Amino acid sequence: MKRKLWIVLIALGILLAGAVIMFVLFSLKEAPVKSPKPVSDIYVKAETVSYQDHQAVITSSGRLHAFNEVVVSAEVSGRLREGQVSFRNGQRFTKGQIIAQVDNPEFPLSVKASKSRFLQSLAAILPDLKMDFPESYDHWYSFFESIDIEKALPELPQPASSKERIFLSSRNIISDYYTILGNEARLEKYQIRAPFTGAFNAVAQDPGVVVNPGTQLATIVRTDLYELEVPVVMDEVKMFSVGDSVEVSAENTSRLWKGTIRRIGSVVNPSSQAVSVFVTIPGEEGLFDGMYLTAKIYGSMLEGVMEMPRNAVFSHNHVYVLAEKKLHEKRIEVVKRNPETLYFRGLKEGEELVVEPLLNVTGNPNYKKLR
Repeated sequence: MKRKLWIVLIALGILLAGAVIMFVLFSLKEAPVKSPKPVSDIYVKAETVSYQDHQAVITSSGRLHAFNEVVVSAEVSGRLREGQVSFRNGQRFTKGQIIAQVDNPEFPLSVKASKSRFLQSLAAILPDLKMDFPESYDHWYSFFESIDIEKALPELPQPASSKERIFLSSRNIISDYYTILGNEARLEKYQIRAPFTGAFNAVAQDPGVVVNPGTQLATIVRTDLYELEVPVVMDEVKMFSVGDSVEVSAENTSRLWKGTIRRIGSVVNPSSQAVSVFVTIPGEEGLFDGMYLTAKIYGSMLEGVMEMPRNAVFSHNHVYVLAEKKLHEKRIEVVKRNPETLYFRGLKEGEELVVEPLLNVTGNPNYKKLR
């Protein structure tokens, strides 16, 4: 029994001695030296802040409309006839041309008859005028001689005294004269002249039909002057004024047109928070009513600003500045936003501004300016 106990004790002693020797050997081994992790360099696109004066250019788009669109209606009765141009959709005409006429031969004849009767009345009173108003006789005789029933009446001589006026009124000279003037004015309505250079947009009646006062004949549009309405945000309206020049372009052509700001709206659109600006453009080849155009408005000078890409700005008005190989977030004052760039102030001149978008700015790398 004692022999077994001694065997167990000797085995335990051997194991314990081995463990001690192993511990001593491990403690004598030197710990590995950890090499520092290398810091990576990241190159970013940056520009040195420098302020200059830039002209504000506001870009906006809208639809082109004819400056005038008029509904032509008949003011007299008769049969509709073509004028000096064809009475058809799309037909162009110039200002002053007869675009339509209403045929009623009876009325012109009645006007000539009334002039003939007026001449008879004047001839009847000429002897009395020579006797009672000799100082006015020559004026009335010259007036009588100048009347041509084929032409408009000349200007009526003014009575030299109240007695002469009473005499003329008693013979219905003055009333007959103004009655004929009224008929001559009505006679002009039988010929419809173009109020501007334009074209027929929609013809409602065909030549040959009988029309009455109020009958709609056609819709005409002006083609020598157009108007473009474009929305502009409130912050940019103060950068231009009426009379400023505008450059207009279309998407499917490289041609440019020149325009001028004619009016600036005084009401803000509640949905877009924009103000309507109206640009007039002279009618030229390539312009049509309803076209979608882009306008570049050349406004006032922006003093002491710098231009940078919009996508390099985050949180509306924050940017990164590069200093001592580190990025520093700073706030800027945005003066004007363009479609792809913006003008700003607020940084010190000479600072290195990061002008490219940066994503996942984490860790502590070294940032260097890309040259």
